[in-house]
Amino acid sequence: MDHIVKILVVILILLTQEYLSTRKNPYLGGILPIVYIGVISLFFNRLMDNNDHSSTWVILIVALCGLLSTWISGRERFKKKRQKELDRIELQNL
Repeated sequence: MDHIVKILVVILILLTQEYLSTRKNPYLGGILPIVYIGVISLFFNRLMDNNDHSSTWVILIVALCGLLSTWISGRERFKKKRQKELDRIELQNL
């Protein structure tokens, strides 16, 4: 049951990141990566207590890359959607 809750939390975080990344303000998508870096900074010693440092680093970097790539893809999708709307308006004006 504990694993299901963790998976649901990750899915909720990714959905929130996706939503924030596609808003008009581009800085909203940067909130979760900054919060992630802050949380990792606070709990870094506890994360490094185990002897497997390389896998811990890989997990931290992959998670940050996932958040940042979601932010980038959300911004690109927002720009495409906006461009479609502008093209539609331009066609109506002609």
